[in-house]
Amino acid sequence: MQLSHANLPTTAFLQNGVTAHRGNSGEFAENTLPAFQSGIDVGADWIELDILRTKDCKLVVLHDRTTGRVGDKNLDVAESTYEELRTVDVATVFRRRTGKTRDECPPQTIPLLDDVLRLVMKQEQTRVSIQPKMDVVAEAIALVRKLGAERWVGFNDGSLPYMTEVKRLAPELPVFWDRAANTDIDDDLRIANQRGFESLVLHSSGVTVEKVEKIKAAGIAVGAWTVDDRAMMETMLDLGVERLYTDHPRRLLALQAGRAFRSLPCEGAYPRHLQGIATNDRDALFWSFTDVLIKTDLDGKVVAKVPVANHHGDLCFHGGKLYVAVNLGQFNKPAGRVDSWVYVYDATTLKELARHKTPEVVHGAGGIAFHGGNFFVVGGLPEGSNENYVYEYDPSFAFQKRHVLASGFTLMGIQTAAFAEGHWWFGCYGKPPVLLKADPSFKLVGRWELDASLGIVGLPDGRLLVARGANEPGKGNMGRVVPAVADDTQGLRIIEPAHPNRK
Repeated sequence: MQLSHANLPTTAFLQNGVTAHRGNSGEFAENTLPAFQSGIDVGADWIELDILRTKDCKLVVLHDRTTGRVGDKNLDVAESTYEELRTVDVATVFRRRTGKTRDECPPQTIPLLDDVLRLVMKQEQTRVSIQPKMDVVAEAIALVRKLGAERWVGFNDGSLPYMTEVKRLAPELPVFWDRAANTDIDDDLRIANQRGFESLVLHSSGVTVEKVEKIKAAGIAVGAWTVDDRAMMETMLDLGVERLYTDHPRRLLALQAGRAFRSLPCEGAYPRHLQGIATNDRDALFWSFTDVLIKTDLDGKVVAKVPVANHHGDLCFHGGKLYVAVNLGQFNKPAGRVDSWVYVYDATTLKELARHKTPEVVHGAGGIAFHGGNFFVVGGLPEGSNENYVYEYDPSFAFQKRHVLASGFTLMGIQTAAFAEGHWWFGCYGKPPVLLKADPSFKLVGRWELDASLGIVGLPDGRLLVARGANEPGKGNMGRVVPAVADDTQGLRIIEPAHPNRK
């Protein structure tokens, strides 16, 4: 999601269209160093802050001209020295609003712009956009020059004089010109092009597809402020907005990551059928075809492939590794006839890294998921059993507990597992196939005739991917994934395509 204006610096900085508004202010007190550090840590490509001048001519980071909205004292910034302002705990109202303790949300002082610039300059993935709340543009740019921070800095505001002054003093710095919902877009574009502004950032209530198309046609990037609700984020992205200012950058990044996954086939055909799928939540899908392990990009093109032991089942991704439920013995038989394992692979190369024996899975390991710091393995089931079992292991695969799922009989037990949207999802064979849904304590909350037995995995945006398979005589077994959403009536509702305006 790169900005379209050619004047933006070409560096290794992220380009994902996520501006952490006053830092990660949904999780930390706004305009504080922890909020800015978190905005960097979660992966926003820009953090945004506001600046004012104190009585003793310090540039401080605060939105309002007084401290009362966020702090435990109400001081006027312009009439107070920086030392006086440092006595205000600007996390007070955030702590009270969120119900956090002082240990969970320690007191915070108003940072200097100098402090934040030095913080940002320690890394090269995230930049900082400065919003002057009074006429301090020249002083801010002088500080940026003094620190050599030009590569990390841009400016944003709705003030035409302030943004014009930025371009006069530092034409190389990008400007995001904030616009109200009802401004004249043609006039805005004329001015933006005359002054060399890189981006127009519209109030979200005024965004229309016509405005977005006009802005892009003019060679200017288009953003929207301030967008915190997930549904509104979806709407803005569907309209083609390239950048969103948000108090919840983690939420927006998760939404973006999930939207990258769509209905697609896995390239190729294989001797045995699909057993499970996984994702790295970013740019790859993993497919287990019983005796072949496949990694594809988000177009389904194979980027890595390795032969593996028969029978590799369902798999999950965690910490840069793939964990695959493996059974080298018989399935669905009384205890003693299985040889259950979890094999571990490097998710980049598919090189085998480790093997962990799981003898507690007495009817054959077939599926696996990771949740809450532990792994959960599912598997086969003998005829006549009216409950399924989920086997919990710690990260080193020391056995923790066997959970009982009062599911009723399912043919050959459970084949696939995922934890998504606060629930467990289990795919089972059968005629018809069965989908099971359980709460976090494995209490069954739903059972439907729906096929997720070849793979199911949660996506960062709250959707799920469900695997489908087919056998073409003379060619082999193929696989594909389709997106789905939770549905109280039918368990999962397949949505294809997920976003009609995208490929």
